[in-house]
Amino acid sequence: MEIQYNRAVLLGEGGYGSVFPGTFQDREVAVSVAVKRVLLNMANNNEEEALRKLDHPNIVKLFHVEYNSDFKLFALELCTASLDQVFLGPDHPKKYKGPKLPCHFEVFSQLASGLEYIHSNKLIHRDIKPGNVLISVDSSTAQDVKVTVKWADFGLSRTVNERGTFTMTSGVKGTRNWHAPELLRLLQESQTIGRPQPRGTVQSDVFALGLVFAYLLLDGQHIYGSNEIDIINNILLGKTINMDSKLVYLR
Repeated sequence: MEIQYNRAVLLGEGGYGSVFPGTFQDREVAVSVAVKRVLLNMANNNEEEALRKLDHPNIVKLFHVEYNSDFKLFALELCTASLDQVFLGPDHPKKYKGPKLPCHFEVFSQLASGLEYIHSNKLIHRDIKPGNVLISVDSSTAQDVKVTVKWADFGLSRTVNERGTFTMTSGVKGTRNWHAPELLRLLQESQTIGRPQPRGTVQSDVFALGLVFAYLLLDGQHIYGSNEIDIINNILLGKTINMDSKLVYLR
């Protein structure tokens, strides 16, 4: 096997896999990577197909994929932290303590550029949220440390047609706090017999991107509230909470 990883150190965990630090043997060189491990019975080809198609500075890179008897393993670009770790408490062990992020406008620009590229390749991400924004720190040159943000976790991604839509045969996926209102309405509607199959759209990704922008502006607060029930209700009502009570400047 070309991928090796440290099972004792967990970098992240989600509904579809766990991430560990590891190495990938690329010819004669061992490259430090993040190894995403997915149970075979939970694995699909969505993430691999998407990442093999995508090549952009604001999208995490895929180096290699392999299998063993239990897991599908992805060797991915190793990043320092995710965006939500920036706003953890100062004593939290996973708090991001690296170099300062670029100015808000630059972060917004990078995320928008990456998402536009995803959509231009006829893909929808479907799980846009701060935890899927990774922070990459390049300190290869002592004079200039470069900090870049990158989209990650394409396990729920799907191909879309020329109009940017797709048939939602498996229902609404993703994280409810970061859903667009049209997706939340679909979740609330009863599945009646004979009802037309709903279609998803890349516009839902764009709404969620706006939520991530606001999260950064509000120093880690969700613009629509502080708990899941309030957030969902306020998104459906179009009622922002935290932005109304705080004057925010781009800095």
